[in-house]
Amino acid sequence: MSLPSEPAPYTATGGASASPKKTKSILSVVFGGVSILFSLFLPIIWILLGIAGVILGFMGRKSEPAAGKLPLIGIILSFVGIAACLISMILGAILLTAAMNGQTTM
Repeated sequence: MSLPSEPAPYTATGGASASPKKTKSILSVVFGGVSILFSLFLPIIWILLGIAGVILGFMGRKSEPAAGKLPLIGIILSFVGIAACLISMILGAILLTAAMNGQTTM
């Protein structure tokens, strides 16, 4: 007869931890998506979120190999968000300049 083996050690989640962490990669995707969605409203704030998404995406590629393509998706979305914010700022400056000069059509 053999003795029963010991159970897995208890963790804060209620069981043995089996899934790898993908926090940086997920945050990169979320930050990139939010910066795209809100690029028309106060783009100077959302461009910072896009930059943070790019940084987190590259950090996720190095430290979270189990995340697969998620960091790459976050990096792409964040760069698109940065570009959308820059375009929004340029168009806003053009419209503001035209309004200050009294022009109603372009």
